[in-house]
Amino acid sequence: MSDCTIVEKLPQPEEYNWLREQVGWRTNPEDVIRKAPPTSLYGVCAYQAGQLVGMARVIGDAGLVYYIQDVIVVPECQRQGIGTQLMDRVMGYIRKHASHNTIVGLMSAKEKEAFYERYGFTVRPTERLGAGMTLFWQ
Repeated sequence: MSDCTIVEKLPQPEEYNWLREQVGWRTNPEDVIRKAPPTSLYGVCAYQAGQLVGMARVIGDAGLVYYIQDVIVVPECQRQGIGTQLMDRVMGYIRKHASHNTIVGLMSAKEKEAFYERYGFTVRPTERLGAGMTLFWQ
């Protein structure tokens, strides 16, 4: 387990894009980042030696649907337990706020599904659930 500090907060806009770049994800215009992430229901950041190395956040309607978004750990710090610490905090928040039949969703990065299965998430499609879908708006 890595020696890191988990802080309940969201990263600054430039930090947010930097983290996304580190894992090869698309970045977003600064004006959008200044507006959108602060509407998150919950956020956590991970620091090692004072340097931001990861984050996760929860978005949703605060009752019926929660969505786990932006679970990011920089590549050189992966497989050290940081993602687990972030997800433990996220799931603690959801456990405290969700009610019976609340839907909790996420979109796993390719080949990271087993990590989320440990938290009870189901890989789709299943006999009953479709594959799930995504649209990247252009």
